[in-house]
Order: sequence, then structure tokens, then C-alpha cells
Amino acid sequence: MPTTFAGLLKWLMNFIGYLSQKEVYVRLGLDEMRIVTLGAEIAVYGDAYTTAEGPNAGKADRLDRKEKAVSVSKSIRRYVNMSLRYNEHVTDEDRVMLGLTVPEARKRSEGEMDEYPEIEVYTGIIRRIKCRFLNREHRVAKPPHVHGVELRSGFIPDGEKPSLTLLPNSSFSTRSTLTMDFSDEERGKRFGLCARYENNKGGKGPFGPIVTVFIP
Repeated sequence: MPTTFAGLLKWLMNFIGYLSQKEVYVRLGLDEMRIVTLGAEIAVYGDAYTTAEGPNAGKADRLDRKEKAVSVSKSIRRYVNMSLRYNEHVTDEDRVMLGLTVPEARKRSEGEMDEYPEIEVYTGIIRRIKCRFLNREHRVAKPPHVHGVELRSGFIPDGEKPSLTLLPNSSFSTRSTLTMDFSDEERGKRFGLCARYENNKGGKGPFGPIVTVFIP
């Protein structure tokens, strides 16, 4: 976290803003009320910061700002360690969006694999989508050293721009084609798909473009 009071407030607002999105905390399996509590503590620090920056601020106001900064920083670190650090649902993209550090080992793994799979979608059967993964450079489903494909998916609400935060479902496939079945009630809804490779050591490459399709 930043060491300046202004930098800390900006970091905290970004952190809680991303974490407070329903599609994010539901996908990560986080408790909504705990996030609300963190938001309230951040707001208290924000008020103390504003008061300390005011033209009539005194020594007591600046001391209060410092104490609030220490307190909220401890709360955030405790929350990260307990709820995010070892949470298997937290992706490296989540860490970047939250302002957290991506482990160096993971960075090196991703650096070794900078390719992503393209998705070809087949909708010839009602209530069913078939996804075929293809690497254009190697002309195969999986390039060398790739173990499988992680597929993120989810329904895209009307009027929403497709993004990874709207794709909460995650599945893994070692085969080129993945079949997904839907109900009659889901026919006609817009569905988003996005994939990335995972190598034999667990390193993950970047996500490719998001593909959208209407359920047949």
C-alpha cells in the first residue's frame, strides 16, 4: 500500500470499489457484510483525511488522520491475508485490479507462455453450445507444453459491455472441444466466453478476446 496519506486513500477507494462489485465478491466467495464493514472503515479514514487537509486543520486532526490510516491499513492487510491471499478463486487479473502484488513465480510462468486460445463456437443444436479451442500460430488446439484450457463464462446482461468480471463461471478442459448445455428458459440470452492456456507446471497465460453468443 502507498505510504502517503493521499496515495493510501486513492488505493483504498480502488480496492473497495472493485471488491464491492457483486459479480466479483460472489465469484470469489466473499462475505458481503465484511466488505461493507471494510468500506465503512475506509470512509472513516476518508473523512479524517479530508478534515486534516482542510484550511482550519490542527495538530489533533493530523494525528487523527495518522491513527485512522494505521488502523485501516491493518484491517486491509488482515483481510487480504485471511480472505484473498490463498483464495483459489482469485485470479492474477483480480490482484492487479485490487492493487495487490502478483507473485513473482507466477509472473515468470506467464512470461513463458504469452499465447492464448481462440474460441470457435458452434450453435447448431438447440440449448447447446460447443466450444472449440484453436491456436492459430501452431494450427493445433494446444501448443507445446500446454496442459489444458481454462474457460471463463457467464450471461451478459442487456446493455452491459462484456468483461471478465461478468464471467464468474470457470471450467477446465484438456480437450479441444467443450460442450455446454442450457435450459429452455435460458434460450435467447447472451452468453460470454473467454479462455486462456495453462501449462504443465500450472502457469497460466493471458486471457484471449471475449466471445459472445446467443443461446440457441
